[in-house]
Amino acid sequence: MHSEGSPGPRRVRRPARRYPTVLGIPLPLIVVSATLAVLVGLTLTRALEATTIGRDRTGASIDTARGGNNAAALPVVTEGSLGTEVESLIDDGALQPTTSFDAVQCLQEQGSTDAILLMEEVAWGPEQTPAWLLVHGPMDKTTLQATGGTVSTTVVLPECGSESASEVPTEDRLWTGTVLVDGTPA
Repeated sequence: MHSEGSPGPRRVRRPARRYPTVLGIPLPLIVVSATLAVLVGLTLTRALEATTIGRDRTGASIDTARGGNNAAALPVVTEGSLGTEVESLIDDGALQPTTSFDAVQCLQEQGSTDAILLMEEVAWGPEQTPAWLLVHGPMDKTTLQATGGTVSTTVVLPECGSESASEVPTEDRLWTGTVLVDGTPA
């Protein structure tokens, strides 16, 4: 009990816990931030690998950023390897014969009046979707090989141009754009 003249119980104040600091930043905060940065980095690395490394049907790994062939011997092409594949196709200069794909009709459905210079059956993207790579433009193949230039490139599903094609032509298109080709002067 306390008498009126005596002070009440004394509270003992503990000093605030101080963590060591580096440049004024508490060390635990630095450790937590570094851990989060590593976790985010690992997550981004996995996401990048998932978008650039595909697997063919046999389970073999294919680096789709650099191309390669799948089990069906079709070139695996992505946006990253498209320019290289078009260059290779132009250098080879071969126009693949087709029995079931009407490339002219397909290109017309896609809204282009260009002449088809070259085409190749490919596996598109990490999913290796069966597709056709159409290289088209206003110049002829020989001029393109000699001087280079910009060509239009369209990647379409095999149904494009057929009676089984989608009612909306753009649904048959997987990619479209232009590719700059280096010429090889004679």
